[in-house]
Amino acid sequence: MVTSSKQGTGRLVKTLGVVDSLNEWIGRIAAYSLYVLFAVMLFDVIARYAFNAPTQFAFELTLFIFSYACLLGGGYVLLHRGHVNVDIFYSRLPPRGRAIMDLCTAPIIFIFVGVLLWQGWAVFWNSFSFLEHSTVSRWNPPIYPVKIALPIGAGLVLLQALAKVIRDVIIAIRGRI
Repeated sequence: MVTSSKQGTGRLVKTLGVVDSLNEWIGRIAAYSLYVLFAVMLFDVIARYAFNAPTQFAFELTLFIFSYACLLGGGYVLLHRGHVNVDIFYSRLPPRGRAIMDLCTAPIIFIFVGVLLWQGWAVFWNSFSFLEHSTVSRWNPPIYPVKIALPIGAGLVLLQALAKVIRDVIIAIRGRI
């Protein structure tokens, strides 16, 4: 019986580690994509002002890259506890108290992320169904590859929120992870 419990705990820890690693990996890629965004903007500024030849693609491409970085970085931010927190009381609580408080507020994130996932998928599917393209510039890129980032990002936040809730339950029961 003890061996079975330890095996189950080991699988749970491994699964939580996979979720953490996934969000860490995607969050780092999202962060490094901002260097690409900077390079595109720099290229456009140089082309525009040094050669009087503005690009057709830079404005929308920077929007696309920034959208991906923001939407796919949510799970990473949750993993590193970077979302807004009211620290007046929270920081003074012991780990068990913080875990219990986080469990009390967990339904809010699940409702928010659930709606974001549901509506994000609808927005993407509508765009994909019509093969929507941008009309902002002559470049006219497809928009649906960018809109898929909304439900994917919401899914990553949902996975990380589930991992956090599981850890909070363990801390609330044991007093430590």
